[in-house]
Amino acid sequence: MKTIIDQSMVLALAFGEAEHLSRQVVGSADILVAQERYIVPILGRELTDALIEGKYSELVEEYVAPALAFAVRLVIQPAINLRLGDSGLVAPRGEAMESPDAAATRGLLRSLKVRTRELLKRLSAFVEQNEGQFAEYDSKCNIFNRCSIDGGVVQIL
Repeated sequence: MKTIIDQSMVLALAFGEAEHLSRQVVGSADILVAQERYIVPILGRELTDALIEGKYSELVEEYVAPALAFAVRLVIQPAINLRLGDSGLVAPRGEAMESPDAAATRGLLRSLKVRTRELLKRLSAFVEQNEGQFAEYDSKCNIFNRCSIDGGVVQIL
C-alpha cells in the first residue's frame, strides 16, 4: 500500500512528545483510509497519486502531511482509547493513570475534528490559490468548492 506519509510522520505531527505511542499503533491501512477519506476528495486522484510518487515535496511537507496526520489520528483515536483482548473490549489503565470519562473522550474527538478540518481547509485554500503549480489538480474535484460546513451550517455551493 502506497501512502503519502508513513507511520513515523503521523506520530511526529499528530501526537505530542508526551504521548508515548509505538509505531505499531498506526498501521499502513489507517493511513490509506484517512488518505482516501480526507485527502482524495480535496486534491483528486491524479494529484494524490503524484504526491504518492514523490512529486511536490514542499506541498506535502507544508500542507498535506499535517492534514493527513491529523486525519489519521482522528480515524484511529477511538481504537487507541479502547483495546480488544482475550477478555473482550477493555479500556487501558496504568498504575498511575485511569481511563477518562465519556465527556473527556468526546472533547478530545471534537478537538481532533476541529484541528483536522482547519488543516484540510488550509490545504484546500493553498492548492486553489496555486493551482497553476500543480498540473494534476482539478478544482472541480475539490469537495470544499462544492460543500462546506462552517459553524454547524451546511453550505452547498
